[in-house]
Amino acid sequence: MAKIERWKSHQLQSVLLIVASLSLFGWIFYLLTALPDSYHAAHWNLAWVGYDFGMSLTWLGTSWALWKKRQAAIPGAMISATFLVVDAWFDVVTSNPGWDFRLAIFLALFLELPAAFLLFRFSRNSVRRSIQNAHRQAGIEVTSVSLWRTPLAFFDEERPQR
Repeated sequence: MAKIERWKSHQLQSVLLIVASLSLFGWIFYLLTALPDSYHAAHWNLAWVGYDFGMSLTWLGTSWALWKKRQAAIPGAMISATFLVVDAWFDVVTSNPGWDFRLAIFLALFLELPAAFLLFRFSRNSVRRSIQNAHRQAGIEVTSVSLWRTPLAFFDEERPQR
């Protein structure tokens, strides 16, 4: 019974994410046609300072987790990488023509995106190694470490016989 409830919860979450994703396409189309090319925003400085502050907190948390060799480094690195990609995007698309734009492109191409790539690669490799280690410790033969093919461990109720 509990397995069925977990399955239903998992399926419901998947369906809700699909509906939200498809709904977002309609919203994106609306924004594309309705928003002006430029807009004067209140508290622009606070928005950027808050974003950068949040990004620095994820870097600090990820650094601590790496230093202490904790699993929290994996989602921390994913979040930090996402912050960097989003920061690069908004720096480039909101910069003024000229020096600001060239600096934003330079920082995106030679700092933010390469750092994000390394953080995403670290996360991917760490999850794969965690899968291998968990299988090895459970006495299960590792057949795949593909993140697309490996089932989520907490949905797998079957236990191997030793």
